[in-house]
Amino acid sequence: MRVRVDASQVRRLADDLGSAGRRVRAKTERIVEKTGHDVVRTGQVNAPVDTGNLRASIGVDIDADRLGFEAGPYARYGAAVEFGTVPHEIRPRTARALWWPGAQHPVARVQHPGTAPQPYMIPAFNRHVPRAMSAMAHAAGDIL
Repeated sequence: MRVRVDASQVRRLADDLGSAGRRVRAKTERIVEKTGHDVVRTGQVNAPVDTGNLRASIGVDIDADRLGFEAGPYARYGAAVEFGTVPHEIRPRTARALWWPGAQHPVARVQHPGTAPQPYMIPAFNRHVPRAMSAMAHAAGDIL
């Protein structure tokens, strides 16, 4: 008695599994890039606008391996807007006193009461990153 085994299906499965890692990575890279740009757009919409500089400074840097990103403002005061500030003293940097239109007289220092946080980037991340994680899980599941 002879038994014939056809391993063509096993070979095909092995070939599919061999390329699965590349396909999952490629799809993940696309998801990461799209998510980075989505976070930027939402952050720009959420950002408070005075001059528009904060909104215009929001950008994304995709990691060299294309599996992560950083997004946020380049404006130096971006974190102060996002997280607020504590009460603090303001002193002149170059002059001997502070003065502004409407002030009754120059002053040596003023107490700033601090500012309330106005989150714009954290809500953007909270909106898009969970969606990206879910999309990556589905992509891997579909391919594998």
